[in-house]
Amino acid sequence: MRKILLFIFFIVLVIALVYKSPFSALYNYNKAKAFYDSKQYEQSLPYFERSLFASPKGILARFYYVLALSKAKPSYSVEKKLFDLSKSTINDEATKTAKIQVKALKFKLLRGLENNYIYNAINGNDILRWDIRSFPLKVYFENPTSVPDYYVDAIKRAMGLWTSNTNFVKFVVVNTPESANIYVKFTDIDTDCKNKACRYAVAYTQPVLVNDNILKRMDLTFYRTNPRNQSFSNDEVFNTAVHELGHTLGIMGHSDNPTDLMYSSNDGGVPWNGSLRQSLSMRDLNTLVLLYRLEPSISNVKNLKSENFYYAPLILGDNDQILQKKLLEFKKYINMYPEMASGYINIASVYSDMGDFDSVISSLNQAERLAKNADETYMIAYNRSVVYYNMQQYDEALKFAKVAKSIKDNQSIQDLINDIEQIMNSR
Repeated sequence: MRKILLFIFFIVLVIALVYKSPFSALYNYNKAKAFYDSKQYEQSLPYFERSLFASPKGILARFYYVLALSKAKPSYSVEKKLFDLSKSTINDEATKTAKIQVKALKFKLLRGLENNYIYNAINGNDILRWDIRSFPLKVYFENPTSVPDYYVDAIKRAMGLWTSNTNFVKFVVVNTPESANIYVKFTDIDTDCKNKACRYAVAYTQPVLVNDNILKRMDLTFYRTNPRNQSFSNDEVFNTAVHELGHTLGIMGHSDNPTDLMYSSNDGGVPWNGSLRQSLSMRDLNTLVLLYRLEPSISNVKNLKSENFYYAPLILGDNDQILQKKLLEFKKYINMYPEMASGYINIASVYSDMGDFDSVISSLNQAERLAKNADETYMIAYNRSVVYYNMQQYDEALKFAKVAKSIKDNQSIQDLINDIEQIMNSR
């Protein structure tokens, strides 16, 4: 036994001498530098990494490693390594150079796509989108005979608009719900209108997530009539379908520019004041293209990876930077539309991610004062439940979860109620 232990110790010592010694650091640095000098930057990277494994603070190895990364093909791995080096706590020329090169690489990757609203498009801190290999997306219509024929025709025309304006978005209608990526349903509206200024939505979109945040499908729900029991016009259905299909593709937020298809109007949810839209704006296209180049954190394929993806933090910044950017955007929206509940609901979600629960409750109080329909009331109750859950005030969390469930019963709210009750029962 003693001989075996000595042998193991000897092997470990040899490995340490080979991989963690000054000799190893120098040998691998010289190999890396030779590749670097001959402009074989990708080949130099593993040798620089071995040198830095042996001596993590090697000044020359760190510096030339940063330069090699900045000159190598900008694959996902290269982008991540360069970004991580830019966040290093070692205050040397390598870190300073990495910060400069990250900015330069971001500019290069965004060339032609600079004009976008990607910060508004992402789902909180999550990038939610389909695996591009899933196109054409399968669309199922539930009970299409419960609405006038032109409803379904208008939705199909809206699909055609997305297809004709892009080079990858495609849809196909299927007859069975089991395989559907987009589940279109029609339901009765539950908003009362007692005056001419009635504000209402025509439709809404909700992602359906299953185990480990896998995107199962997108539910696209249209109301059959407006609150006055009138059918929506052909143009209303078409315009709304164009907008909501953007959400089903993964653009979860809204543009703040009225020239964009994904703009959220201030007239109660009927986009563009009824003006028929025939094309996507350049900002819409840029945002969609950029969204599908970023590595998703939520998709229909688990752990979707590719060296062709952009490393999201390099493009968007870290979580704190994303939240600050979204906070500024929603504050701008509230200043433009101070009487819209949706602005306060959205900014509450940002405050929640920041852990500023007092601001969450204050924003939801404002939203509640302005809420005009059941969808807004549901979101306010749901978000109240979540914030009280995070504050470990489970009685309040359960109360508001049940309020949300009474407005709109779905799997998300039922899962939340189950979690709260399980915690309360275990105390």
